[in-house]
Amino acid sequence: MKFARIHQWTTDLKEAAKIQEELVNLVEIRKPDKEFETIAGADVAYSKRDEAVFASVVVMKFPELVPLEKVRAQSYVNFPYVPGFLYFREGPVLAKALERLESAPDVVMFDANGIAHPKRIGLASHFGVMLDMPTIGCAKKKLIGNFMTLDDELGARTPLEADDEDIVGYAVRTRVGVKPLFVSAGHKIDNENAADVVTATTRGYRLPEPLRIAHILVNKMRRNYDSRQKPQRGHQGRDQRR
Repeated sequence: MKFARIHQWTTDLKEAAKIQEELVNLVEIRKPDKEFETIAGADVAYSKRDEAVFASVVVMKFPELVPLEKVRAQSYVNFPYVPGFLYFREGPVLAKALERLESAPDVVMFDANGIAHPKRIGLASHFGVMLDMPTIGCAKKKLIGNFMTLDDELGARTPLEADDEDIVGYAVRTRVGVKPLFVSAGHKIDNENAADVVTATTRGYRLPEPLRIAHILVNKMRRNYDSRQKPQRGHQGRDQRR
C-alpha cells in the first residue's frame, strides 16, 4: 500500500502544528464515492517496559468481516505526549504497518479521532489525506465536543457538538450497558456514513470487529516483547483521548 502524500516526520511541536494547519484544508468530509467492499482496522500498543511501540492492521471483507490480511510493525516513540498531536507520536509505526499491506482496503478505521479534534485534523483525518482514501476515527474517549444523553440500545447515536456548534461526529452505542465510542469522519466520508460503518461492524463487543482484532493482535505483540526484553528507556504512555 502506497502513500499519496508524504512529509518529513518531526519531533518539533511548532513544526507539527504548521503541518496540521497546511493539511487541514485538504480534509474532505463528504459521502463516499462508492460502497465499501473491504475495511481495515488499525491499532497501536505501547510497551510497559520501555519506549517500544507496536502497530497492527487487519483487513476484512465488508460487510461479512472475513479476515483477508494482517500486518504488524514495531518502532520506538520519538514524539512526546501532547493532546491533539497523536499522528506525530503513533504515525510512524502505523505508516510502517500500512505500507506492508499488499493491497489497499476501501476504508481504514483508526482507534483515534478524525475531525473531532481541536484543529479538525486528528490522526484518522491526517492519515486519510496522506493516503488519499476514506478513513474513520473511532475513539474510546472524546477529545472535544459535547453530546446529549444516549439511549442504552445497540446502534443508538447522538451528535457530538464542538464549542462552535459544528457537528464533529457521533457518540455511538456499540454495546448495551457500556460507554459509547466517539466516531468521526476522517477523510472522504461524512459523519453519518462513518457511524453507519462502525455500527455495521459491531459484533457484540464495544469495539467494532476490525479494531477489536487489531487490538488483540497488537497487544499480543506487546506482551511477547515485554516478556523477553529488559527495560531500556523510560515509558511515556499513550494518549487515550486521541
